[in-house]
Amino acid sequence: MELTEIVETAKRQMVAITGLPADTVARLDRAEDGWAVAIDMLEHRAIPRTHDLIAAFEVTLDDGGKVVGGEGPRRGPRRAGPGERGTKAVEHPPGGGSPPPK
Repeated sequence: MELTEIVETAKRQMVAITGLPADTVARLDRAEDGWAVAIDMLEHRAIPRTHDLIAAFEVTLDDGGKVVGGEGPRRGPRRAGPGERGTKAVEHPPGGGSPPPK
């Protein structure tokens, strides 16, 4: 599968599983038997967008693109990075898990 197909497949399946709209694919890594995808789903839209509630999932897809496992959700507000205006979602620490305390 092409990378774009993997991303679209992950989004489509997570929409079907959660009932939430897909927001961002934050990470895509090759895993031992497929792909590891960090995907943010929009749980609640707010004004301003920096107050949106994001549900972050870590999912594993097999080589055929089927979701075979996952973790989440981790919930939090959308965050704006330096110089950005509310477009950066929940931070995904390397290797998954919870973000470090601030």
